[in-house]
Amino acid sequence: MKLGVLGFLPRSFGDLRIEQIREVCELGFRGTGLPTGDDPTSVSSTRAREIGQMFRDAGVELVEYGRYSTNLVSPDAAVRRQNVASLREAFRVARAAGCPAVITGAGSLDPRGAWLPHPDNNTEKTRERLITSLREASKAAEDQGVILGLECHTVTALSNAQTTRAVLDAVGSPALKVHLDPVNWLTWETVYRSGEATSRMFETLGPERLLGAHSKGVTVEPRLIIHISESVTGADDDIFDHAALLREAAKMSRDFYVVIEHLKPEQMPAARAHLLKIAEQIGVQFD
Repeated sequence: MKLGVLGFLPRSFGDLRIEQIREVCELGFRGTGLPTGDDPTSVSSTRAREIGQMFRDAGVELVEYGRYSTNLVSPDAAVRRQNVASLREAFRVARAAGCPAVITGAGSLDPRGAWLPHPDNNTEKTRERLITSLREASKAAEDQGVILGLECHTVTALSNAQTTRAVLDAVGSPALKVHLDPVNWLTWETVYRSGEATSRMFETLGPERLLGAHSKGVTVEPRLIIHISESVTGADDDIFDHAALLREAAKMSRDFYVVIEHLKPEQMPAARAHLLKIAEQIGVQFD
């Protein structure tokens, strides 16, 4: 397995400089993602190839191209078509840059955001729309020779490992996999047993359906109503069982990435050190 990080580089292709990419390597990370702030239609294939060469020259691997605000479940067919078309452009950019995967979420029926809850996000009709969209998007990914990775969450149609496996199997594309973020699937029943929960996620999905994993911390806030929140990997309030994630990741292929995310640049060295310390304690290692 390999260790990567997201969030260190600028969000725009136009702001990216090779010196910044080299800093990712200097921090001790093998890989990172393409900038996510631009509409992929605005990025020419020529520019994407130039960016990919910058990463290669800097000695940093491209892991993913995040398109996290995609909505594949809207009741409006025109909206779904527009979002699939955007993914198609992202596949083009990823292929030109030499990036192996584009990451998308399912989206939400809440018009305020793709990661917000809605009472109909987990209905059968919503999942049917998602499957239809993913079939079209996965075929486009196959045509470009890249992977479409799913970022999942309890509040979306990809609400748990069992449901997500069923969706992948219904789509039936070798280009469709899960970029696992265990924290996104934790509930009140599992947050204090995150290691067991993470192992079950890996077991349920199986290695053939897994692309990589995101790493972040989790905390339970001491408030009257239950609040489960993200934390910094390795912070004092982080109760996530990172050892369980690393044990499972070490069973995957050597190209399987554990990617730290949602941190400020100044927090990244400590998070990296935390994971390396745990890896040493449990007898696994990063390539």
